[in-house]
Amino acid sequence: MVIDIHGHLGNINFSTFWQADADRLVRYMKESGTDKLCLSASRAIMYDIFEGNAELDAVMKRYDAFYGYVVVSPTFPATVDELHYLNDNPRFRGVKIHPDYHGYDLSVPSNRRFVDGIADRTPMMLFHVSCMPGSGYSKAETVVAVAKDHPNTKFVLAHCAGLFQNANYPFFPNMDSLERICDAGLPDNVWIDTAHYLLYAYQEVMAKMVRLAGADHVVFGTDCPLQGSMQMRFCQEAVTSLDIPEREKDAILYGNARKILSLD
Repeated sequence: MVIDIHGHLGNINFSTFWQADADRLVRYMKESGTDKLCLSASRAIMYDIFEGNAELDAVMKRYDAFYGYVVVSPTFPATVDELHYLNDNPRFRGVKIHPDYHGYDLSVPSNRRFVDGIADRTPMMLFHVSCMPGSGYSKAETVVAVAKDHPNTKFVLAHCAGLFQNANYPFFPNMDSLERICDAGLPDNVWIDTAHYLLYAYQEVMAKMVRLAGADHVVFGTDCPLQGSMQMRFCQEAVTSLDIPEREKDAILYGNARKILSLD
């Protein structure tokens, strides 16, 4: 079984080759052997939060393959009311937070208070963690600090907790962010997702990620539809080729996601 905890409905970065409606996502899932896919709406992240959440709500009422995230942002405080989707549609399993695209620093007190208020009202949260040169609004250490204050909420740090943060040499794997939070000790309610192409482009990067965080704190995600089903297959193969017990591979590919999303 494979559960992809990090995907998107719609058009990423408004690029014509990084887009997928529901039918295309289902096709990608079939081609890659993915059983369930957890989505946020690209429209909610990049253009209109209210329209995007509504779009995803409508899609999930028609497709059983998907679970979803409600997108909220302190940039638009009224989005807190969007949490009604968590009650109205059981396929919404949590909340997506994306400080980099929404343009706010997670460490600013008012933004932190907003996120703290959200964390008390949702079972889990998926955080974009800064992973692009020049970004840095949502550092892994800040997200972990939030997680420590909310031990009953599950937190997923996307993009290997901030892989690819070296602005001078962006294609060389930089795992400093992950190593810092792992060295300090990951809280029990924190997981790291695999949504970064360097995790399957360089075999040792995935292996190091699992060594640092431990298989029980790594959860499978691809950031699809970037690179289509090919990306989803490659990322799975990066996990299945690891020199670790099968139990740990299963935990990464679906076991941890079942726990995070309360699918049991």
